[in-house]
Amino acid sequence: MNHTDAAHNPLTQQALADRVDRRSARRVTVDLFVQERDGDRLFVHPASNLSESGIFIESYSYSLRNAVDRRFIELEFQLPDAQRPIAVRGEVLDVRRVQGFSHGLAVRFLDLDETDRQQLSAFVARRIAEGADEGPVYEAAPIA
Repeated sequence: MNHTDAAHNPLTQQALADRVDRRSARRVTVDLFVQERDGDRLFVHPASNLSESGIFIESYSYSLRNAVDRRFIELEFQLPDAQRPIAVRGEVLDVRRVQGFSHGLAVRFLDLDETDRQQLSAFVARRIAEGADEGPVYEAAPIA
């Protein structure tokens, strides 16, 4: 599809607008693990990218149906060189199969403590200054 075709296709225009919106969010790829508490159960998930407003995690722990049924989740993770972990309630905005049997969850942070927000913002800015990759658009942490 050439540029002219994209201009006349509203679905393509929306996809391009979404890509620009997601790219405007300051997010970076990460290599960290996130704990999810679900009642008495504790799940540990790898995270692939992070922003000040959300995180994208992968789950190997539960089925697609269980992933889709999740609306709000309790998360805890620690940034490299941080003094304390960040504990936050999140809203699952999107669920998709990532690879094999894993499912990706785009989670928007809710009620994030101001100190934690500042810590996340500084971490993301530092990683971007160091040349960190933003990661693929389809695995984007949600924007605010």
